Amino acid sequence: MKHRQTKHLAVCVVLLGAALTVLVWFSLRDRLLSASYMEPVRHLSGVTMQIDGGEPEAVVLPAKLDRLAPRTPVALTAAAEVRPGDSLLIKSVFAPLRLYIDGVLAYECGQEGSYPPYMNDPPTILATVPLPDKEGTVSLRIEYLSPTQRSTLSLPPLAVGNEAALLADQFRENGFSLLFSLILIFIGLAMVLVSLTIVSRVSSGFSFLWLGLFSLSAGIWVLGECDLTAFLLPYPSLLYTMAYVGLFTVTIPFLNFGLVVLNPKSRLPFRILLVVHYVSVAAALTLQLSGLMDFTRSLYWFHIIAPLGFVVFAGCLVWEHFRYRNPAAGRFAPAVILLAASTVLEVLNYWLRLTDVLTVFFQLGALAFVIALGLVSGYYVRESVRTAAEKARLEYEMAAAARQLELQRLQYQKMAENDAAVKAQRHDLRHQLTVLREMNARGDSQKLGVYIDTLLGNIPSDKDIRLCENYAVNAVAAYYAAAARNEGIESSLQFALPGELDDTVESDLCIIVGNLLENAVEACRRMENGARFIRLNSRLEYGTLTITADNSFNGNIWEKDGVFLSSKREGEGVGLSSVAAVAKKYGGRARFEAKDGVFQASVYVRLGDDIW
Repeated sequence: MKHRQTKHLAVCVVLLGAALTVLVWFSLRDRLLSASYMEPVRHLSGVTMQIDGGEPEAVVLPAKLDRLAPRTPVALTAAAEVRPGDSLLIKSVFAPLRLYIDGVLAYECGQEGSYPPYMNDPPTILATVPLPDKEGTVSLRIEYLSPTQRSTLSLPPLAVGNEAALLADQFRENGFSLLFSLILIFIGLAMVLVSLTIVSRVSSGFSFLWLGLFSLSAGIWVLGECDLTAFLLPYPSLLYTMAYVGLFTVTIPFLNFGLVVLNPKSRLPFRILLVVHYVSVAAALTLQLSGLMDFTRSLYWFHIIAPLGFVVFAGCLVWEHFRYRNPAAGRFAPAVILLAASTVLEVLNYWLRLTDVLTVFFQLGALAFVIALGLVSGYYVRESVRTAAEKARLEYEMAAAARQLELQRLQYQKMAENDAAVKAQRHDLRHQLTVLREMNARGDSQKLGVYIDTLLGNIPSDKDIRLCENYAVNAVAAYYAAAARNEGIESSLQFALPGELDDTVESDLCIIVGNLLENAVEACRRMENGARFIRLNSRLEYGTLTITADNSFNGNIWEKDGVFLSSKREGEGVGLSSVAAVAKKYGGRARFEAKDGVFQASVYVRLGDDIW
């Protein structure tokens, strides 16, 4: 167990070190770049704007134009001082764009036919356009057509510089968002994979599944929204889909996570919001694919229901904590309330432009949420796994106790049958003696010998029943001794137990003996060649019972971190864990090892100084 914890800790340290290395690199990248790459990016000023052929007017970028009719032409003109190797960084937000340099068309994007037909407006596009390779002044004219799905046209800033400087500027402004999105996606995938390994054993594994899907959705949203991603990956339609699908679905796993870990008394608010989100996501996808309404227009509805989902979750958490004293609510409340607050701030940031970077408030809240919830969920799942393991062990012990009673019933039945046979033979004894006397008188010794052998063969024998003075343990041992004999397995079973023991002690010893012998018979049964044997010995001295059991096996053993795994099911062998648990209950210990084709088990339990 310590080895496993050390390995997990080492993995966490490596991952944390990698993340810190990347963060440090982002912090020191300006110092690491060569001097030739450090030319500053120049943002254009003195820009004039002309709307639908109207009078030119000055504008300061970035800017936003409201209440525009669909496909309203907007033109920006500016003069730029350029140097050899310079490029222009331009961005189009859901609007077709054409760029003219010194009156010549140099670049266009977002034109009809350049994006999927189910989209009414082009996706956001970020690109660099090489400027004339000279030093001097060039005239720029950028023509936009306003979107059809919204009445607002965004006019991003225009930046001039060499490619390295523009890239460094993007890393400076959006590097954290890109790194954060990748971390969220990595955490999400890791949690989903972890959940798949434990959900079959314990239902609480679904908490990791939903938390992982939440992290994955949030990471995809932030990755698709990040300008640096658009700068590095020339797949605007894909990033458009990632950003909006991630945003639209992020609340669904979050609410399902709440249902699993909180298990609230009233599940109705969660279910109502989940139905609303399922229907809304399906409607948004249908409208987008049919070309009736783009995601950019459906976004307004999700600006209402997504924050509402987070706020309702936080409210239910507080209600469960104070009304029903739900312990899970107290553990999860700080992280959920923080995330709900950051989500509301993010919506305000979208409309009021509190910062220049979208999703920044959600990023910070989600980072704190995932870290806090990962720790709490780890504790929660660990406790659930322990509870499930304890439940499995208790169920196994109950089954063992039921099997023990059945074995005792069978032995009682056999004793009753033997008793009936003895009574019948006692009743017939007079007749048998008469026949014997007659044969003896005739001197027919051969026939007399055969007749006596027949009588002896009809006398019931209990030599295979009495293996132990204690009746309960003897019933279990006799059953597996008979099973070994029927399988042709050589067995030697020696017990040193008093006939009378406390009922609880007696039942627990049956669990130990039954599990050891059951595993031994099963292991020998799987052998295809070689000598098959079982040897069990016990010794009782000064109140301490020691049991050793050796059996042959086929050499195939499943072991992980010093723990023997079951050959019948996933996970640790329940029988061996029950033996260890019973030994620990009585202040003892169990040890198991396999070598040279022999499985060895050693158990000692303290039964008390009054038991000899």
